[in-house]
Amino acid sequence: MTVEERSPMQFEGIRPPHIHMGFSKDELMLKTFLMLSIIAIGSSIIMGINALIHILTALGTVFVIHTLIISFQKWKKKPVSYDSYTSTLVAGMIVGLAMPIAGPFYITAAVALVTVLVFKFGQNWLFIRKYINPAAGAKTVLLGLLSIMLFWEESLSIGQLFHPHHLDLNLWTAEGFEASMWIFQRVTIFGRDLSATASLLFWQTHGWIGGACGILVLIVGSIAVVWLRYKWRIVGSALLTMIGLAVVFGLIVRDDILLRISFHVFTGSFIFMVFFMATEPQSTPLPEISQIIFGVALAVITFFLQLLNVLGGSIFALVLLNLATPFLDKIGFRKPYGFKSKKQRRSLR
Repeated sequence: MTVEERSPMQFEGIRPPHIHMGFSKDELMLKTFLMLSIIAIGSSIIMGINALIHILTALGTVFVIHTLIISFQKWKKKPVSYDSYTSTLVAGMIVGLAMPIAGPFYITAAVALVTVLVFKFGQNWLFIRKYINPAAGAKTVLLGLLSIMLFWEESLSIGQLFHPHHLDLNLWTAEGFEASMWIFQRVTIFGRDLSATASLLFWQTHGWIGGACGILVLIVGSIAVVWLRYKWRIVGSALLTMIGLAVVFGLIVRDDILLRISFHVFTGSFIFMVFFMATEPQSTPLPEISQIIFGVALAVITFFLQLLNVLGGSIFALVLLNLATPFLDKIGFRKPYGFKSKKQRRSLR
């Protein structure tokens, strides 16, 4: 008599994917593009025409590269990597919104090109999946290399990860932190000067384009998490950890707690990244506990990089944790139902 015949309960195996989000990948990408477009419009209003040009430059670049690649694949009668443009356009929009407003347009085009060519199509061809977030990977490679080229006089003045005035910031003391907030105090709206806190929350004209209005990103990102079922554990754990670190550090150095929270949480490189880059499906963990670990680590690494004046350090943190994702995926996975030993299997025969 076989095990199946003697077993009092029958189990039916279900081939993955057995969990469905309720919409296709194209629908997910289109709705994500819609969410990003709302942020893009707000950022263009706040930061001006240059923000819009950066976004259109990134979108145009990824569209052209995508068209050339699939045209080549069809010409060579090879399998087409991506039938739809939707995910590529989302990647392009993220690139545009993840660029610093002070950067030149050709850097945006270069990041967009590397994003699609190397980290989207390239990763898909080599590994069948994306281990590194495409926009984060491209920005780390290009802007990171340019930023550390200290011997090149212009390397710190063309909108890279480091800027000359960033190197002079002192975020470790209350006096130094307050003095360093002059970056965000240069904003005037309708004839009124905004405080650094108000600027960080509502009207940033410095930093990432996608973080021009921190509150807008928080609202749109939260809607996207619920509506599009992003990995909310990563978002929640990262935001709560960053708020906790800001409060504790602010109490230690005795400075303005609200300003400290506003800076560390609503700096564009963190608030935009945590919603729309750190939730990328393939390059982030699947198990629930691993997503929490990922979010906490992302906030901790970013926080201390910010204290070291690497205000775009969230990108480094994200890429580092993307590389750790295959190991984090092994945490929390439940073992398949079955027998523990050969002796137990033999007992049913």
